[in-house]
Amino acid sequence: MDDSLLDRALRCAHRPGALFVEIEHSTLPAMPQPLEWWKRTPGVSDPVDTEALDWVRGGYVIDAGCGTGRHLEILARRGVRGHGVEVSPAAVSLAKAAGVPCVRADVFSYEPSNPVDAVLALGGNGGLAGTLEALPGFLLRLSSWLNETGRIVLTCSDWSKLPPERLNGRDSPSRYPGDVRMRFRLGDEVGAWFPWLLVDAETLAQVCSSVGLRIVDRRAWLGGVVHGALIERVPST
Repeated sequence: MDDSLLDRALRCAHRPGALFVEIEHSTLPAMPQPLEWWKRTPGVSDPVDTEALDWVRGGYVIDAGCGTGRHLEILARRGVRGHGVEVSPAAVSLAKAAGVPCVRADVFSYEPSNPVDAVLALGGNGGLAGTLEALPGFLLRLSSWLNETGRIVLTCSDWSKLPPERLNGRDSPSRYPGDVRMRFRLGDEVGAWFPWLLVDAETLAQVCSSVGLRIVDRRAWLGGVVHGALIERVPST
């Protein structure tokens, strides 16, 4: 992901709603990003999928792609400890300034020193896998950070719940419709395209099953456009 515009948006003052994400080859409108929430602007509502944090009841957590550390901040108020992993230097700086432990690293290469009780991939960060083909490896990487009874708390966007405007891949039988490319827009500037996965709930369950994981609870928001899954390893027999 090209985070240069995201970094600039986090470091500088901008009018509310200034940062958007666009989907390539789509007639869907650009999606405003929760910049004010990330920057801890007073009075801004939490994104809907922060409700998935209710699945975390204790222990130690790692937040994959933690941004500015808002999810860890919420958990800390509930007595849950953890740290984040994030590639954006501006986001890491804001997280640390707020007292949130954070490591600047790529989730695809990061290795924790100890196994943990939960791994978070919220804010739609199931999309970090990039493509459906890469999703099994992504889930296995997150699960490798867990202890024996640990769980993944993951949220995603579901391409099949979006309005019927054409998405990249819907017209190609060889491509999964949720394999898209996105880019940030900040004012008149746009960033580089990066891959992102919009995976439907049924496909997510199938992929989990294929790599020895299972979904033990689900939630959905905005009519299913955003959905969450609590994922654990299938017990060995």
